[in-house]
Amino acid sequence: MGSLFRWVRDLWLGRRGLGQTTIRTTSVLTGAAYDLFTISGGRILVTQIIGEFTVAVVNAVTISLLATPTIGTARQICTGLLTTGYAIGDLLGITGVNTDPMLPPASSSVIEGQTFGVMVSEGVISLANNLADVGSIQWTLKWIPIDNAAAVVVA
Repeated sequence: MGSLFRWVRDLWLGRRGLGQTTIRTTSVLTGAAYDLFTISGGRILVTQIIGEFTVAVVNAVTISLLATPTIGTARQICTGLLTTGYAIGDLLGITGVNTDPMLPPASSSVIEGQTFGVMVSEGVISLANNLADVGSIQWTLKWIPIDNAAAVVVA
């Protein structure tokens, strides 16, 4: 039985909604791109990625998410967002369209759900940021395996 079929069956039985969950407990803004999640064994469908500030950002930091496959070309998952004014507990998300900025455009502890799934090949999902800061973000990735052996771990 394929992984997608198992997910649909589990969804039908009420066991799963947005897929499996992988959580990176905290991620300090370093001023450079760094890996958040590693995808191995096949492709996944990202159904939701949520960032929550655990330490407020002090400087004007612009952040965005990237998908870098092991084989192939890297691509932004969303465009940059200026995080000035975001506080502890504020949430971040994406629409699923790579030309849209990260959500929300202003600090808030409420975000819209991801509209479109994002297909990601084996490789990494990383956070790009332009300035080192004391700010820190916890990331939650909801995902569905497309290939039988697909798995996600914290990088």
